[in-house]
Amino acid sequence: MDLFHFEWETVPFRLIAFVIAFSLHEYAHAFVAWKLGDNTAKDEGRLTVNPIPHIDPFGLILILFGPFGWAKPVPVNPLKFRGNKRLGMVYVSVAGPLVNLVLGILFAVIYLYVLQAGMLADTSDKWNYAIKLTLEYSVIINAALFVFNLLPVPPLDGYKILRFLSPRGWDRFYYSYEIYGPWILLLLIFIPGVRSVIFGIPMAYVINGVQEIAFSILRPFL
Repeated sequence: MDLFHFEWETVPFRLIAFVIAFSLHEYAHAFVAWKLGDNTAKDEGRLTVNPIPHIDPFGLILILFGPFGWAKPVPVNPLKFRGNKRLGMVYVSVAGPLVNLVLGILFAVIYLYVLQAGMLADTSDKWNYAIKLTLEYSVIINAALFVFNLLPVPPLDGYKILRFLSPRGWDRFYYSYEIYGPWILLLLIFIPGVRSVIFGIPMAYVINGVQEIAFSILRPFL
């Protein structure tokens, strides 16, 4: 499957996979922040797996044409965290991509198991075809979100992890960098050659890794 190839018939399956991926991604951010003592996301209705409060219209539209998109950022107030505030932001930021990695492995396990069991052998059956594509896109999109969100570009999780693990003396540089973050992100997404290098190669490694882990989990049962 071409990660960046668009076909209208794949849209429903991309959407189903993406909605599951971003809902649990944002819930993970909100949950960790809440556990650290910050009720901001909870008070704004974001401590939920219901996708509706998390939807960003532009990010949702993007997923129609590629294996990546985004949701509305979860509001977080690190001043309310118990303990080390900067480390708390790292925990909150890591939670979303980590959930996508776990989901990618889970869907890969399910996909490989049903394939090995021959459950989806008849792809002429519309339900088999729908399930197969949904599982495939669930692996791909969760891998894409894992890679995408770990890029060190504002406002992505990778930037927050890098920023809050860096010495406080670097904060002035990061404040200046944040201004250019959205523009850098748009260039990375919409320039095909750059997009293929930045997303395609790391995603291929992540997907291969996810499949290897899934195979190792399934091996005793196959």
